[in-house]
Amino acid sequence: MKKTNKMIRIIGAGPAGLCAAVHLAHAGYGVTVFERNPDVGMRFRGDFQGIENWSTGEDFLSALQGMSIRTDFLCQPYTRGEFFMRGGIGGTVNSQRPLFYLTLRGPMEGSLDRSLEKQAREAGVSLLFNQRMNPDQGDIIATGPGKPNTMASGVLFQTDLDDTIMAYLDNRIAPWGYAYLLVRQGQATLASVYFKDFKNGPDYLDRSIEVFQKIRPFSMEGGRRFTGYGSYFPARNAARHHRLYVGEAAGFQDFLFGFGIRYALTSGYLAARSIIYGADYNSLWKEAFAKQLYTSLSNRYLFQWLGTLAHRFVIRGTTRGDPWRFMNRLYQSSMSRRAVYLPAERWLKASAKDPCQK
Repeated sequence: MKKTNKMIRIIGAGPAGLCAAVHLAHAGYGVTVFERNPDVGMRFRGDFQGIENWSTGEDFLSALQGMSIRTDFLCQPYTRGEFFMRGGIGGTVNSQRPLFYLTLRGPMEGSLDRSLEKQAREAGVSLLFNQRMNPDQGDIIATGPGKPNTMASGVLFQTDLDDTIMAYLDNRIAPWGYAYLLVRQGQATLASVYFKDFKNGPDYLDRSIEVFQKIRPFSMEGGRRFTGYGSYFPARNAARHHRLYVGEAAGFQDFLFGFGIRYALTSGYLAARSIIYGADYNSLWKEAFAKQLYTSLSNRYLFQWLGTLAHRFVIRGTTRGDPWRFMNRLYQSSMSRRAVYLPAERWLKASAKDPCQK
């Protein structure tokens, strides 16, 4: 495509920023990405993450193809897993459609982060590392999460387990959240995701390991512990002062279970399209995923309010019948009634700062 004279500055080289950069460069724009860290994916060290595939009817791989993003990174579909709650209640989950796509995060070959960096460079994007920039210096803000209101304590290790996905709901090991175990070709990520009592994260991880070991004993070699965090805020306006906020910088995150990669890529792509075609960015992202985003906030509020009852509801829904259909229905508008959403929004605002108000 013919080059333009327009230069775009993107702050942040995560999935949202790099996806926007690739799309803009393909459209002929000059793009510079400024990243404060010395490399891409520095928040991660080779941990596995899940990309949810249930919130919309479009398969994730099809969505990536529509964004002109290659899948030359680990992106393995999973249709089978094991979900449990306190007391070992639960069982096997089987789906005809992929529930998750397993991916790798970090500055290594085969990761989502390294693949997006390569695709950006091939498109002609200039990437500048070790560059701290203020938001008012950029056109697209992709700086990741702000004030944390959820945490994850995890461990990476080698194991003798076969490839698997396991999740466990129990407030004693993951307050208001869940623990998970992801295994692929002898490499494993085990973590507790919790929404309160952050100071006790290492204890929650230890308890999570014990719980999974009781379900199915496994070896753990070369363990490396890590801590991650997320920032949740119900975005209303992601275009402030001629700057477009994308990914977690805009508060685009699944409030119920914490999946954010799909929102990151989609919002980066839509921010680029809004620049290329002069479209309203807020209208684009709200049409694409606002219903799912706001419904997940209502569900988060109900999940914490109902406690064990919510755990039973999720376990029964995923282990009996069609789990993909059950999860898809959780993210539709039926549960985002005003009576639920408004108290949920007030509850979250009490513990989070709007990331776009910078």
